[in-house]
Amino acid sequence: MTGSWKIIQKSEDTSVINLNEELTVILTTHVLPSAPSTYFIEATIKSIKSRFSGIEGCKFMIYCDSDSTNHHHLEYVENLRNLKDVVVVDNSHEGVKISGLQKNYIKALKETTTPFAFCCEHDWKFLRNVDITGLIHFMKDHNNINFVRFNKRPNWKPHISNLAPGDQERYVWETYLEEKKDISFALMKTDSIATHPHIIRVSKFIEDWIDIASNPQPRLVGAVEQNLYSEYTKDIKSEGFEYAHEKWGVYVYGSKDDDKMITHQDGSDSGRA
Repeated sequence: MTGSWKIIQKSEDTSVINLNEELTVILTTHVLPSAPSTYFIEATIKSIKSRFSGIEGCKFMIYCDSDSTNHHHLEYVENLRNLKDVVVVDNSHEGVKISGLQKNYIKALKETTTPFAFCCEHDWKFLRNVDITGLIHFMKDHNNINFVRFNKRPNWKPHISNLAPGDQERYVWETYLEEKKDISFALMKTDSIATHPHIIRVSKFIEDWIDIASNPQPRLVGAVEQNLYSEYTKDIKSEGFEYAHEKWGVYVYGSKDDDKMITHQDGSDSGRA
């Protein structure tokens, strides 16, 4: 296997994988400023299908968490249901709430019946091809790989060493990013767990992480990732990175030579890149 992790993003014997039995695609959404148009989520689905070979046979689930009294809500949900080859779950609530991803994310993973889930919000674009069959095959063979994130920055340096204009160090989570060299599939070890598009081992979430992720964070948009990141960071500080990383199994897709994998389309007009 020496050297193969640097240049090859293929796992051996991937032909035995039936991807539709292993992976569910979960797309989370809410009523966007562009609603009732489904432009952003359609573009995301198109991007996924064009970059993840073989994924079109997987179940695509859309979870919509919105204020049901919003005048665009019903039409937006109806338009989502009119999309081809998707199942839509109306996970709405009454009144304005800032639950962010939390409610949708947890419900979706609790209802997922495949071993792995590909979680993606409604407004991401993939820039390069992903060997999803090879990745799932590799995760099946390595039970300590639980969470693989697609990076919106180049893998060359951790975020703390690659600040974009406007980034403030005190808000940066990723301070460690290192290629894992003892495996045949290119992955990066990281100290940051964030809910940018990622593949997650469902059993790990249900058994070990769901109570952490469910911790209420009133009016905090990123409650799931904040909760998980805080707990992961505690383990790193108390036990050291290697121990904590082995316990959590959090990675970034690709090698240290790879450019960014995704870009954010900001369908919510949040101003976030």
